Amino acid sequence: MARQHGYKGEVAIDPTGTTTYVAVGSLNNWTLDTTRDRVDVTCFGDPQKQYVQGLSDLKGTFAGIWDPLTTPDEIFRIAMGDVAVGLRLTPSTLSATNFFSGMAYLDASIAVAVNGAITVSGSFASAGPWTMAPP
Repeated sequence: MARQHGYKGEVAIDPTGTTTYVAVGSLNNWTLDTTRDRVDVTCFGDPQKQYVQGLSDLKGTFAGIWDPLTTPDEIFRIAMGDVAVGLRLTPSTLSATNFFSGMAYLDASIAVAVNGAITVSGSFASAGPWTMAPP
């Protein structure tokens, strides 16, 4: 697969938590962080520091432009609720079989400035196992 531009990225949500994802309109940015816990297990006499690896702390962000026709009010309803949703992050719909997905809790923000576009943003954290397709 050749290198790709990010303009075909996609964020999709299933508010019911299954896999009936719907693309979220007017978003233009997402990040995914899978940082893992690492514990220092260095002992006397070791030639360098040594670590063991623990669980990943999967979380990320999303952002875009407010558009009353396509910006999902659903994101704000989800963020103000207590239920995790299905979330799918696709780096490029040109290779749509490559994506990350799982259950997540969402936070959402809106920013309005006199000299700029109305923007939306948010963050998410895993609420269960995530997968990367293809495995």
